[in-house]
Amino acid sequence: MRLLGMILALGAIGWLLYTAAGGEDAETAIPEGYQQSLEKAQGVQDIVNQAGVLKEEDTY
Repeated sequence: MRLLGMILALGAIGWLLYTAAGGEDAETAIPEGYQQSLEKAQGVQDIVNQAGVLKEEDTY
């Protein structure tokens, strides 16, 4: 009986965490602010990579 109670309690905790994270509406586990930062960093990385390619082309 205690095992059943523990399983139900863990299920309730899991459900609370799931709904607090956005439930079905959430597209990712990463919070929106962090996701925006990652997208900005990806854009900066793309610019740096493009600049490196252009610099390599200039040296030939």
